Amino acid sequence: MEKQKRTRAPRVLVPNHEQAVLTIESEQCTGTLCLLSRTGGTIRLAQRFAPGTLATIAIKTISGKFVATVELLRTANGNSQAFRFIQMGPVARQRLEDALSKMRAQGLGIGTSNALTSFVSFARRLVSLGSTR
Repeated sequence: MEKQKRTRAPRVLVPNHEQAVLTIESEQCTGTLCLLSRTGGTIRLAQRFAPGTLATIAIKTISGKFVATVELLRTANGNSQAFRFIQMGPVARQRLEDALSKMRAQGLGIGTSNALTSFVSFARRLVSLGSTR
């Protein structure tokens, strides 16, 4: 049996210090979104929550506001907390997909290749080849 390669959902850097509101039980916490993907993201919060904590997240996007249930994961990069989407309705899913597509079109995707990044990568390879001769 052939081993399947696991691929990560394409991520985008969220511009403009966009805010999101987490609701955990009756407590609301406002945070700044850092990264976002189809499966989750990271959010910078004033306080940390234990991995496995369930919350509702409300995010305003260019495509409209959406609400989803998330599971908080480990702290990422020391000052932001990772999360994954657990449940989201079809309208929320469409708004998320549309917003991600628009952010990728603006060049905010991480690990995505466009003409400029391809050219820079090619130039770096050329420079490194020239310096070894």
